[in-house]
Amino acid sequence: MNFKTRYCYLSLICMLLIHITTPTLAAHSEIREKNLERALLQQLHSVIVASLKDIYMTEYATFNCERISNINEKVTVKSKDKGSIRADALHGAKYFEITVSLCNVGVKKDNVELYLKNDTPTAEFYLVGYIITPKD
Repeated sequence: MNFKTRYCYLSLICMLLIHITTPTLAAHSEIREKNLERALLQQLHSVIVASLKDIYMTEYATFNCERISNINEKVTVKSKDKGSIRADALHGAKYFEITVSLCNVGVKKDNVELYLKNDTPTAEFYLVGYIITPKD
């Protein structure tokens, strides 16, 4: 076999390996991301239910589906000239702002977006705001 033939075979084998492994890695990444979202939603469940009870002023909060529609990482900073920015988290600490989208909430089956933040010293999430979109 000459050099060109070997090079062609080697290139073909490399392309086949890349073609075989790329979809597998992408699928694994999607599964991992979905599992991380489910784990975070499980941790946020008590905050979500408590928030819905407060918003709808009811004892029971029901919803059909939930997903994290946005997540932002923030860092508190300290300015030497003007003091610190008002935040309960320690200076230089990271905190998160998370938007949780819920569907079929309550009796009217509304869609609700909850805005949660964890900038307290205990790093527990709390409700910052919400938007209710009535179902037509």
